[in-house]
Amino acid sequence: MGRIIFMIKPIFFTKNENATANFGQFIIEPLTPSFGQSLGNSLRRTLLSSLRGTAITSVKINGASHMFATIKGIKESALEMILNLKQLRFQLPEDGKYKITLSKKGTGKIYSKDIEGEIKVANDDVYIAEITDDKGKLEIEMTVETGIGYVSAEEQQNVEFGYIPVDSAFSPVKKVNFKVEEARVGRKTNFDRLILEIWTDSTIKPEAALKKSAEILASHFERILSGQDTKSTKEEIENLEIKKKEEINKKFSDLIIDELNLPSRVVNALLRENIETVADLMKVGKDKLVGLKGLGKKSIELIEEELKKLGIQLEI
Repeated sequence: MGRIIFMIKPIFFTKNENATANFGQFIIEPLTPSFGQSLGNSLRRTLLSSLRGTAITSVKINGASHMFATIKGIKESALEMILNLKQLRFQLPEDGKYKITLSKKGTGKIYSKDIEGEIKVANDDVYIAEITDDKGKLEIEMTVETGIGYVSAEEQQNVEFGYIPVDSAFSPVKKVNFKVEEARVGRKTNFDRLILEIWTDSTIKPEAALKKSAEILASHFERILSGQDTKSTKEEIENLEIKKKEEINKKFSDLIIDELNLPSRVVNALLRENIETVADLMKVGKDKLVGLKGLGKKSIELIEEELKKLGIQLEI
């Protein structure tokens, strides 16, 4: 008579306790012995490192050419202001790059609620700086991007001239704790109870963060020996790139360049060359654009900036 093979199947349930906008305590039980540590470690690492968020990536402070500069009439140095600005969190938008500005005159304290731009600040009570002179003025331009994990200032790419790159922590999850206790199922007491505590920056609810982390882990586990984890051939990679370009061209074939935030002179120069849509712009490429009449270096930079907002990049 053959042996009966048992498969471990999940029978646990998840309960969310003490929920607020930025904190959640989740109790997951009963778990098969040892699965408490396995799930706790995996979820904690994923929560802290793999969720999409927003952060300031570069700053331009009028009158400050470097991070250690001081500005007349401003109490804080450029470094102190940047450290304060790094505390800002933003409502999670679509992937891309966004501009925000801060402009203040006269004496008084300045807070994040004074910032305006293409993306909304989630915590509007963050102290930025103080103007101590009646004739003092503070003007700051900032670039905000979406991303995952942590990117140091040295790793920041495509930083505009005059901007100071800053360290960027994109993760919307601030802290995660977990512990494993014994759980009872009938007479057995060797099951696990996982207690998971999650703190976020309020731009994402802890429950949504946990669910997204579980989905990320599940997608990775499902790929193992699924047939999708075999190394792609050169031909398959090339076909994938072609398909990707076709999808992008189709997506942007109806988006006319007039809808981009470009000066009329730039739009007219493109139209003269029968470049009418974003798809046309991408087909032409950067090298050919440089040689077109009426398009200088600044015009190309403006075009690239607008395309980055759409999540695309001009190819050379």
